[in-house]
Amino acid sequence: MTDTHDINPLSAVLFDKALREFRRAHLDAARALLDAVVETDPAHRDAWILLAETHWHCDREVAALACLRRANDLDPADIETLHQLTLLCLDRGRFTEAVDYARSAVEHAPSDPALTYLFGVALARAHQRDDAIAAFSSVLADDPDHAAASFETAMIELGRGNYAAGWPFYEKRHPPDASYRPPVGPVAWTGEPASGQHLLVTAEGGYGDTIWAARFLPAVKAQGFDVTLRVPPALETLFAALDGIDTLLVDPDNAPVDADLWCPILSLPARLGITDPGAYPPARLHRQPSPEGRLDRLLERSAGRKRVGIIWSGSVTYGNNRHRAACLADFLPLTEVPSLQLFSLQKGPPQADLAESGIGNLIIDADDYDFAETAALVDSLDLVIMTDSAVAHIAGSLNTPVWVLLDANPYWYHGTSGAHSAWYPSMRFFRQSTPGDWESVILDVIAAVQTAD
Repeated sequence: MTDTHDINPLSAVLFDKALREFRRAHLDAARALLDAVVETDPAHRDAWILLAETHWHCDREVAALACLRRANDLDPADIETLHQLTLLCLDRGRFTEAVDYARSAVEHAPSDPALTYLFGVALARAHQRDDAIAAFSSVLADDPDHAAASFETAMIELGRGNYAAGWPFYEKRHPPDASYRPPVGPVAWTGEPASGQHLLVTAEGGYGDTIWAARFLPAVKAQGFDVTLRVPPALETLFAALDGIDTLLVDPDNAPVDADLWCPILSLPARLGITDPGAYPPARLHRQPSPEGRLDRLLERSAGRKRVGIIWSGSVTYGNNRHRAACLADFLPLTEVPSLQLFSLQKGPPQADLAESGIGNLIIDADDYDFAETAALVDSLDLVIMTDSAVAHIAGSLNTPVWVLLDANPYWYHGTSGAHSAWYPSMRFFRQSTPGDWESVILDVIAAVQTAD
């Protein structure tokens, strides 16, 4: 922090105490001291910046944004303030404002690659994609191995269907992922034909990523490989009848495998040079009904109504889930459509929202189904309405009608516009026009349901 205005002695003492409390994670004490600082010295820019941080740590983003704007008013050229304003506006879905702050930061520090990269991110989120590509290209010109700029470039190009341009950038995705571990032993496969050799393909990313990419395994097998696919336990039964593999290896510990070559599953489209999604139909998944007739009894509760599965949140551990996920409350207007019987396919912590809602049989909870059992349930439904998560890939693979509610910046699989998926014929999109606005999306969904009825 580099506040250069004349600070009165009392403000200086209070600010030093607040900084110590903040470093000890005593946020309430720090905030009280900082409130006193800006009360006695409203021009203390560093106090406004630190006060914003205390609010941000406590999920009070609106207050944090207001404090940063006070700091920016005091010194519009301060890079630290502009950087924090950009990050907070991105987090809040205020993408146009993020672009303005990031542009100002770059104008004041044009040689800072971190600021140029952030400017590119803001432009991408604001759908100024050509300008974003230009910003990322500038970063990559100086640092061709800049993984984050490569990944963002890939997201734009792949989302626009420019697959040949996007795959090389997508191949640089691993360095930012601290959990990524290549297997010990086999050599990385770079796409060359190698008939008769043993190829290990490893699951990667979220469950939905692996389900999506499993469609490419038959093309790999057709090159003459002996293919082993290694997956986490949750996918074992779902992949029990998968095409294109010789061995399904369930190994959560990533033990060494006796193979000649190796490839992460999300690299298969790059290795194969995929440019036509229509040439690679979704993987064949195994559907395993729940034991003892539970599925039949569950479905009987629809009493003749249209059976509609719902999911309002993906995995809460996914970094972008707060933007792609809705809330149960956003989906509740669907209960007012009398022709529907809703079935919750929700998993994880958000599932508790249903139990706490007290809405009873208006939404029937399929609470303890694994992926293969969920596949059997999805296969028996008339429609699935959901935000983006792995079950969308399951429904799409089973050719069950699935309507996916997308945030303003969805993952590249779902493209940048349009109502239909390049990868799943049965998938239909309902897109946010305003970041964070699920209400309008649900109204569009209800209108579509009523039209279909």
